[in-house]
Amino acid sequence: MRQNKALMKPFSSVPVNLHLGLVLTEQGAGIAVVTMPPDEHWTQETGVIHGGLLATLADTAAVYALRPGLPSGHIMTSIEFKLNFLSAARADQGTLVARARVVRQGRRVGVCDVDVEQAALVVAKGLFTYLFLEAKP
Repeated sequence: MRQNKALMKPFSSVPVNLHLGLVLTEQGAGIAVVTMPPDEHWTQETGVIHGGLLATLADTAAVYALRPGLPSGHIMTSIEFKLNFLSAARADQGTLVARARVVRQGRRVGVCDVDVEQAALVVAKGLFTYLFLEAKP
């Protein structure tokens, strides 16, 4: 398991990550893996995990795949994402795992490909795009 210790502390202090139980389990050159334990509280009317939570998990993995390559003094913000739901994720089917891979990281824009898996089945596939900006003092 590869982890960037400098990123672990900020990840673990983000309120939404704490609330959802997200864990950064792997982070390296252009990749990140984030897990989320399923919970019955995350389901919608038909008993499947709400798609917005799968999108949050995938977005978080993409951010942490790109962050190591972010220029010093810069921040990033989402500008677009597309997420296809391929199969239902369920509270009783095991941990959700988002695997992000940087497709391209330029000076101003970064793009990540993300698979969200549960029980070795890809339940969602996404493409996430971010804009890099200079942080204001």
